[in-house]
Parts: sequence; C-alpha cells; structure tokens
Amino acid sequence: MKKRQVNFELLRILCMYMIVVGHCLFHGRVTAKLGYGTTNFFLSYLIQSFSVVHVNCFVMLAGYFSIDREFRSVRLLRFWRQVVFYSVTICLICAFCFGVSGRDVRMAVLPVSTQNYWFASVYMGMSLLMPFIGMLAGKLSKRQYQYLLILLTIFLSVNHMLFQVDAYGIYCGRELSWFLFLALLAGYIKLHTKQDRRYFWRGLCGYVFSCLLILASVYISIGLHQEDNGYFLNYNSPLALAATGALFLCAKNMPWKESRLDNIILKTAGAAFGVYLIHDNYLIRYLVWDAFRASKVARTHWAVLYTVAVGAVVYAVCTCLELLRQKLFDVFKNRYQKTIFYKKEQEFLDRVDRIFARQ
Repeated sequence: MKKRQVNFELLRILCMYMIVVGHCLFHGRVTAKLGYGTTNFFLSYLIQSFSVVHVNCFVMLAGYFSIDREFRSVRLLRFWRQVVFYSVTICLICAFCFGVSGRDVRMAVLPVSTQNYWFASVYMGMSLLMPFIGMLAGKLSKRQYQYLLILLTIFLSVNHMLFQVDAYGIYCGRELSWFLFLALLAGYIKLHTKQDRRYFWRGLCGYVFSCLLILASVYISIGLHQEDNGYFLNYNSPLALAATGALFLCAKNMPWKESRLDNIILKTAGAAFGVYLIHDNYLIRYLVWDAFRASKVARTHWAVLYTVAVGAVVYAVCTCLELLRQKLFDVFKNRYQKTIFYKKEQEFLDRVDRIFARQ
C-alpha cells in the first residue's frame, strides 16, 4: 500500500465521521432545537460548514482511483451485495420488532432502484459510467481538460449560486451529473498534478478559509431570516467545491511515514461505507439517535460536544458490525466459489468487463 493511499484512507475515515456527526445533528434533531446566537448554535453550524466536503470527497476518492483503471464489474457486484445485505437485514429486523409496510419491503429488496440509500443509487450510476469518463479523460489534453472543468463548474455550481435554479439538472449536489463532474475533477488531479508537500499546507489553509466563508455566509443569512441562502451548505456550492478541492489536495500531499497504524487505518477505512449503510437506513436512522437521547440534550451547554462523542460511538459500533459482515462474507465466499453458480457468475462478469475494456 503506497503512502499516499494511506493518506486517502485517512480522508475516507474523516469524511465518514463527518457524515455521522452531521446525521446526529440533523436526524437527531439537535440543530433544530438550538436558538440562534447561542454558542451551541454557532458550534453546530461550524461543524456543518467544515463537514460540507464529506460526500464530495467520497466521490472524488472513487473517481481518483477509477479514472485510469480498467473497469472490473466484480467490484460493482461486491458493492451491490453490501447494499442489499444491509437493506434486507435491517428490514427483517424491523419487521420482527415493530412491523414494516409493503413499500418498505420493496425498497429493501431493490435498494438501488428505489433510492433506499440515495448515495448508493447515484454512486452506482456513476460507477457504470466511469469507464467512459476515464476514456474521455485519457484523450483530452491538459488545456482541454481545464476548459471542460471550468465550463462544468460554471454550469453546475456558479450558475446555481447566482440564480438558485436547476437550469442544468442540478440543485443540491446529489445528482449524477455532479458526481461525474467530481470524478473528472479527481481525475485531473491524478493525471495532471504532481506530488508536492507544499500543497499540503496550501490545501489545508484553503480548506479552512473556504469553510469559514461558508460559516459566515450561512450564519449571516439565517440571522437576516434568509434561510434559503443556506445553499452554501449544498455540496455543489462554489465554496463547498473550493473546500473539497483544497482538502483533497491536502490529503494527496500529506507527508506520511509508514507505521504500525497503517493496517488499522486500512481496515477502518475499508469499513467506512458499511458505517453509512447501517446507521443511515431510513427505517432506523431516527431510532439510532433517539437511543442516545440526542434531541433531549439539545438545549444543554454540552449539546454539541455530546453530539461529537455520540458520533464517535456510533462510528465505532458500525465499524465493528461491518468488519464482522466482511468476515462472514469471506466464509461464505469460499463455499460459494465451489458451486456452479459462481462459475456462471464469473463468465457473465468477464463478458461485461470485455464490453468496458479500453482499446
């Protein structure tokens, strides 16, 4: 494992922790109960402003490692199985405990098509299109690539900031077009930038500065009762994009020496997506935070600190559950590979890979 890859795995862990804490603030109904001007209100939006990069960075990580790599359908199948496993398992547990509807069953069985997890649905679409994105990136000159990114930034980010309309099929940065743009941006960083430790500090400063601007814009707009101006917290806002690019460059150029922590980092990062699938399933997302009484402590002096701590606990528990799932899958995989179904599956995957193979 290369050093810079460990750096990116640290970024993956950080972003997933940001997601968990953000869900605690939102789904735990903490921010909704905080009064404007209070210390906790400020700290809540401080966390949200510095966390606005989490989904963007996750997508860029996928784009970075896929842009010049051959498509392997087995990776997508593995992703789909993980999503379905948690979707169906959580639905079965909920059905046993308090009952579910027919719609819940349908969403559990078809989690990608029904957007049981919105990120998984969009990510699946991006993954299927990544071979073509990689072919495009490989044929563009550096200058052509730059022009393409500038145009897409104007269409998908700046235009929305100025007019707050989805003129180009994008509104808050949860759309397929935005994910593809981020993949192209990550591809440019990989193909046309060199490793330079100076960019670690520049990236870090750019990230902090951009996030502080986000905080100021959102905080002031809410104070002026113009809450719609909170679009700066959208994933596709120009400031969020600037913060994302800066943090990604920071992680790419982070000085890192091999240590005993590397294996722990890699295992923890490998379980990150499972953390999302477990704690943010729509059937239990509110139950998770109610179990920790997140909304009950919203008006206490230590509400935000409690949220940060609870986020760490949920992250740790979900990580352990995902690592357990991985071990169970490894056991069944050894048995499954001896069946005729596995042989047929591999033949089908090989045919798919040949379709997407680069000439």
